[in-house]
Amino acid sequence: MIVEGSCIPPNHTADQNADYVISLSELLRVIQFFNSGGFHCQAATEDGYAPGPGGDQTCAPHASDYNTQDWAIGLSELLRLIQFFNSAGYHVCSGSEDGFCPGVGAE
Repeated sequence: MIVEGSCIPPNHTADQNADYVISLSELLRVIQFFNSGGFHCQAATEDGYAPGPGGDQTCAPHASDYNTQDWAIGLSELLRLIQFFNSAGYHVCSGSEDGFCPGVGAE
């Protein structure tokens, strides 16, 4: 589902259970992508991605890969997800750099 009038998905792809909260395990999954130097599509995984550069790139990039979508999670992109983790939630926010804002709420 896409939020009406935008290309922003209704929840962050790191948020595997779509509860608008980034859990520790969800954060650690993105840290795995950061540490491996990239990620690629892999349908049989919990989030549809696998760590490591190269591989299948036919799916939509991870929502954390927004500051130059290059199939790698940069430090600033990882810090953004940590911000969502620390704020105990996030919400869709079309005016932000990645389409989401920290904290519980609605646009």
